[in-house]
Amino acid sequence: MSHKKIISILIIIIIVLLGYAVYDKFFATTMPEGQLSEKQIKSLVVKVSKLINVPEELPVVATIIKAEELMVEQKFYTGSKDGDYLIVFPTAQKAMIYRKDEDKLINVGPIIVDQPATTTPAVNAPKAAATTTVKATSTSDEE
Repeated sequence: MSHKKIISILIIIIIVLLGYAVYDKFFATTMPEGQLSEKQIKSLVVKVSKLINVPEELPVVATIIKAEELMVEQKFYTGSKDGDYLIVFPTAQKAMIYRKDEDKLINVGPIIVDQPATTTPAVNAPKAAATTTVKATSTSDEE
């Protein structure tokens, strides 16, 4: 190969690499690490819908990291591992943990929020704070 051909090939490679770097920096829509694009979320919902009925809404999806810490904080995460997906349907108030590599639901349950109840005290009733506490329930396919 002649010296001019080698230089020409190197120049082309450098131009291609610089072009890609500029495109990636300014035009590509990159997602933060661990966050899925809408297309990836829809694909995940299609896979999960083959295992269980899912609500007709676009869920919020998060990749589980530090699963052991989550299991200590909330029983819902029992059986999960790093890399599993937490799929939350806010309107339907349902949550699921899905393991993609095994195509398996790890846990499914309702979203439960502990909120103080707003009540108006009766005129002669003693004043007391009322709170509503609902226990989280979940089903696991490992049981």
